[in-house]
Amino acid sequence: MSRPRTLRRGAVASLVVGLVLLTGVLPLIAPIAHAAQAGRDLGLPHVAAAPAIAPHVNVTINTTDAPVFVPNALPATAGQNLTIKLVNSGTYDHTFTLSRNGSETFPRNWTPSQLSAYFSAHPPLVNVSMPASSTHFVNLSVNASMAGGHFEFVSLIPYQFQAGLFGFLNVTPPVGSTLTFYVNASDSYKFISNQLDASSVTKFPVAVNVFFGTLGVLSHTFTLSPIPNYNLSSGNYTLFFTQHVPLLNILAPTSAGSYTNGTFVLTAPGYYEFICTIQGHFSSGMYGFLYAGVPVPVVTVAPVNTAIVQSEVLIGGGALLGIGLLLAAAASVSGRIPRSKPPAGHH
Repeated sequence: MSRPRTLRRGAVASLVVGLVLLTGVLPLIAPIAHAAQAGRDLGLPHVAAAPAIAPHVNVTINTTDAPVFVPNALPATAGQNLTIKLVNSGTYDHTFTLSRNGSETFPRNWTPSQLSAYFSAHPPLVNVSMPASSTHFVNLSVNASMAGGHFEFVSLIPYQFQAGLFGFLNVTPPVGSTLTFYVNASDSYKFISNQLDASSVTKFPVAVNVFFGTLGVLSHTFTLSPIPNYNLSSGNYTLFFTQHVPLLNILAPTSAGSYTNGTFVLTAPGYYEFICTIQGHFSSGMYGFLYAGVPVPVVTVAPVNTAIVQSEVLIGGGALLGIGLLLAAAASVSGRIPRSKPPAGHH
């Protein structure tokens, strides 16, 4: 009787082990596989095709008796056609006179005659008279040769320029592509990931879209330095960001699993540092770097003696082992393993 009982006990034990593997171990391995794949994707961008340049853009500039242009800075992208609506809501006459030189800023101490002499020698791109309480429309083609230029516009009415009636048309090159990154903030004062890899970018400018989420309950910011190859410190970042507007400054959402996002444009290669500006978070290690057009530093890690097996192999091996044990147990229970004969004289 000892052998059959031993076999049956072994079958039951095999069945229990198989069930443990299938119900206990494999559900633990599957998330490891998912985390391993996610780890390979952290910090890597999703690349989108270049966005189409809006062929026609409408903008409005107001002038007042202050005198001031509102707004006094117009953004444009090379390749666009602008329709500029000029509204004089004041009681004084003005002009809207746009220089064709995108690399020159007029000295603020120029006299009205010097300013007029300049435009007599260098005809403007646009020159519109704006009588009091009037509205005018100007069409302007922003061609490729204007990319990167800052074109000043002024009023030629004597002393209005000197009083502050000037502004700039700022033209950027077309964006080549858009990169998208996902970054999470943890309550252990870490960005996940703290290395954003845009090292493959070869053409600038490039647009970058960052989705910023949280894994905890604390407040965090994603604040990106506009200066490449510059390292912030816990002692200088507050003053730094008052003097240099961040490329991106967004607050993480209050609930885990949701994201806020923001987009900015990089015009030059280099590494750009991002930090959390919540008091004490940066000094606790909450910072990271975006590497654009430059290699991501290789971090040397000490070798580990334990063999590393890919999670997919662990899953497959565990499943096969569990199935094999279940089959062996089933075969034993169904009688495929011969039972020993009963002792003689047993009826």
